[in-house]
Amino acid sequence: MVRLSPKRASLALALALILPLHTATAAEEAKDEGPTEVDMPPILAPIVVENRLESYAYITIQLTPASRDKALVIREKVPFLRDGFLREVNSKAGIGKAGDPRTVDQPALKKRLLARVNQILPPGTVSDLKFGEIVLTAIQPQS
Repeated sequence: MVRLSPKRASLALALALILPLHTATAAEEAKDEGPTEVDMPPILAPIVVENRLESYAYITIQLTPASRDKALVIREKVPFLRDGFLREVNSKAGIGKAGDPRTVDQPALKKRLLARVNQILPPGTVSDLKFGEIVLTAIQPQS
């Protein structure tokens, strides 16, 4: 049998009590953390009305990974995703609503951007796409 000094015995007892609590807390924290959102770089989208550039929409987008480990996969493909998003918002389809082309059609744009996401990433990597902020900026009149 190994004899420990009272000082070492106290230290061993303290560690035996503290370490299981610390690891349980860390495991609980990891469980509580759900998927983190991946912020995309902002994009500028033209708003065209009757074949005339009316304004630009400054759009911020957040992607929600299907699971926490998918966030890294998304972050690695951000340049490709941004390129796909820019191509989509600059397409002939535009981003304006059918009845009010000066307003961004968020549901339709979300559907189109998610389709791009699923072309670039494996399907099921992203569970949701959210618009953070959409700011419309009018074009200055030319003199």
